[in-house]
Amino acid sequence: MHKTLTSLCGIMLLSSACVSLKPTTLFDAPSDTAEPAHIENFYALTVLKDKLNSEVWFTPNVNCIEVENSPITKYAGTSAIHLKWDKQEGGCDWIGMGIGWDGWAPKDLSMIMNKAAIQFKAYTDGGKIVSLPLAAAMEDYGGKQAWIGFAAKYIVHNDGEDWATITLPLNDFGWDEFGADETNVKQMIIQFEAAGNVYFDEMTVVPFKGSLHKTYQANFYDDNSITVDGLLNESCWKNRLDVDGNKIAIVGSPQYLFISGEILDDTPLLNTNSGDEVWNGDGVEIAISTNPEANSRRKQLLLSDQHFCLKMGAEKLAWDYQSKTAIEGALIEYKKTQTGYSFEAKIPYSHFNIGLLKPNQLFDLEVAINNGDGTKRIHQSKWNSDGVEGFHKNPSFWGNISFKQTDIE
Repeated sequence: MHKTLTSLCGIMLLSSACVSLKPTTLFDAPSDTAEPAHIENFYALTVLKDKLNSEVWFTPNVNCIEVENSPITKYAGTSAIHLKWDKQEGGCDWIGMGIGWDGWAPKDLSMIMNKAAIQFKAYTDGGKIVSLPLAAAMEDYGGKQAWIGFAAKYIVHNDGEDWATITLPLNDFGWDEFGADETNVKQMIIQFEAAGNVYFDEMTVVPFKGSLHKTYQANFYDDNSITVDGLLNESCWKNRLDVDGNKIAIVGSPQYLFISGEILDDTPLLNTNSGDEVWNGDGVEIAISTNPEANSRRKQLLLSDQHFCLKMGAEKLAWDYQSKTAIEGALIEYKKTQTGYSFEAKIPYSHFNIGLLKPNQLFDLEVAINNGDGTKRIHQSKWNSDGVEGFHKNPSFWGNISFKQTDIE
């Protein structure tokens, strides 16, 4: 046994003596292959480009929806996807399509949740797209889905382009509401309502920070002595937000929330309703959170979410929809103008009993302008959620407000 081992060792030593060994390093030379595009450590950026493939499915009933490649009408590449649907005429209870991109592999979106969006181009022969009767969802491998509507704020037209750019921030999908798992995404689903004829192209994951919620920076004054007379002659109102041409300013203080506005209205100050019906005429609705820690993606109101309406009619009333009572101690004054009316209002925090608005914190906010004709509301404009219904029940549609400590000039 020992002789055999000795012989083998000798043979190995002789063999190694005849071999010339070349020193190497772990990497001989840099690779000439470029690293694929990625966001953080997420590489599955291509959702759907050019042609239909095995990663795409859709409702098979051609009476409800037709999906085909479009080599002529396209934004880039070899073709776009042409979708034509009619839910009512086709007689379908549900119409949809799904895209299980990256070969249906599970996709972990958690690492890019606040840093990316699904973005694609859309085109219709009927003119520029301003809205679409569609909703999208990310479905996980457990079957749960996080949804988002195609609100107008997600659709823009770049200069010189007939194709719209649709941007759906990952953070705006309803992950919390539906309990979907962003670490195990199976596919993207698109749900179709009503009827339409549209082309989609270049669907990708792109860098995008945060969400498309608007942010308004308001002033905060330690002094509560703002004169509420409807004239808007104080310098404190200079920081204003725009609601479809209407100008609204909000000012915080230790005890009160002050609100002013210049409202466009051909038939101003017409509202004969009372109680919960004050929305159905001229007025301004404010939805605001008094809890800076509230999840901005929540779909239901918390006790710290306030919603009230400033009625603009012969009777001046601030109505609280949460407590279903008039806000005691509120003050409203208005003046007719050549283009509508101006107003100022003073709302005491003491009515709400929950939370205070303080400087250097971010709160949720939505503002809606109601225009009536004397019998009913005929139009409503909203600051952050224009084109989407239901802001009074769904804080995820609200924007943001922060207060900056300021001295009265």
